[in-house]
Amino acid sequence: MDCADEASLIRHVLDVPGVLDLEFDLVGRQVSVSYDPARLQPDAIIARVAATGLGVHSHAHGEHVHDDHQAHGQAPAHPGRTWMWAVASGALMLVGWAVDAWHAETWVEAMVGHDHGPGAGEAAGARPIAALAAYGASIILGLAPVLPRAIVSLRYLRLDMHVLVSVSALGAAAVGQWAEGAAVACLFALAHLMEAWSIERARVAVSQLVGHEPGWGEDGARTAAGVERWIERFAAVYTPLVTSAALTLVVVPPLFDGAWNTWFYRGLIFLVLACPCALVISTPVTVVAAVTSAARRGVLFKGGLALERAAADTQGALARRDVVLMPGAPDDGGTFAGAHARRALGVIRQNVTLALLTKLAFLVSAAMGAAPLWLAVLADTGATVAVTLNGLRLLRAT
Repeated sequence: MDCADEASLIRHVLDVPGVLDLEFDLVGRQVSVSYDPARLQPDAIIARVAATGLGVHSHAHGEHVHDDHQAHGQAPAHPGRTWMWAVASGALMLVGWAVDAWHAETWVEAMVGHDHGPGAGEAAGARPIAALAAYGASIILGLAPVLPRAIVSLRYLRLDMHVLVSVSALGAAAVGQWAEGAAVACLFALAHLMEAWSIERARVAVSQLVGHEPGWGEDGARTAAGVERWIERFAAVYTPLVTSAALTLVVVPPLFDGAWNTWFYRGLIFLVLACPCALVISTPVTVVAAVTSAARRGVLFKGGLALERAAADTQGALARRDVVLMPGAPDDGGTFAGAHARRALGVIRQNVTLALLTKLAFLVSAAMGAAPLWLAVLADTGATVAVTLNGLRLLRAT
C-alpha cells in the first residue's frame, strides 16, 4: 500500500459489519484494523483485501515491520519493469512527434499545435499512419501497468486515478488527440514512478532514524490529526463532486454550441483532476516525518492528534502524556515539543494550500480551455512529489 487510492480501496472493501475502525500509515505501508472478533475473523479481513490484487499479510500489534514481503509469499515490486514500460511509451511518443514534425510546417506546430476544437478528429485522421501507430503503441505501453489496477477499481465501483487516467488517455485518442493521449499515458507512467520514489524516500529516511520501517505499535501512535480526518471527509465529497462537474461539462455546453469534441476534451481534464492525491498524502507524510525527527531527540509524540494538541497547549499535552519526554530528551524538551509541533502544523498548512491551489488553478483553466490534458497530469504529479518532499524537511529537527 503506497498511495491514497489504495487506502481508499481498502477502506471500501473493509466497510463491512465487524470492522470498527481503520488507521492508515501510508509511509509504513500498514493499516491498523480494529474489529469485533465475534463478528469477523482476521482471515476474512485478509481475504477481502487480497481480492483487490494488493499483497497483504498480517503483523502482530507492536511488531516492527521490515521489508519481508517475500518471506510472507508476496511478490516483490518490479520498479525496473515499470521503468521499462514508461521509457518505451516515451520513446514511441517521441517517434510519433518526430513523424508529425516531418510532415508539419514547423516543429512548434507538431509539438503544441494540436487543435481541440470542432473538426479536430478529422484533422487527426489526416496525420501520417506511422505517427498514429506510434502514438497508439505509446498509449498501450504507458497504460500497461495501470489498466489492471483500473479494472480492479471499476469492479469495486471506484473512480481512482488509475481509472481516470485510463479513461482520459483512451478518450483523448477517441476524439483524435492521439499525441495528447500518448503524453498522458507516458507522463502518468513516469508520475507513478516519481510518487513511489518520493514515498520510498520517506520510508527509507524514517527507517534510518528508528532502525526499522515506519509504523508504530504504541497505543495512540497512529491517532489521526484533526486535519487528516477533515481531508478524508473533504476528499469523499470532492471527488464525486468534481466527477459530476466533468460530466456536466461534457454534456451541457455542447447542447448550445455543438462543440462536442472540445467539451469532451475539457471534461477529460476535469476527470484527471478529480483524484486528490497530493491533498490526501500531504498530512500523513508530514506527521510521520515530524514524529520521527522528534523521537530522535527523545521527545515522543503519540501521533498527529498529539502534534495538534502540543501546538495549542504544550503543557497540557505533556500532562495528558500525548507527548512523552524520553530518557535523553533535552532539558528544554517541553519548549522543543511546542515549537516542533507548531512547525509541523505550519508545513501541513503549506502542503494543503499547495494541493488545493494546484487543483483550483487547473479546474478553472480546464473549464476555460487553457490547460492541456498532459499538463494536468504533470501538475498533479508535481504537487504530490512537492508536498512529500516538503514534509520530509521535518526530519531535520531544529
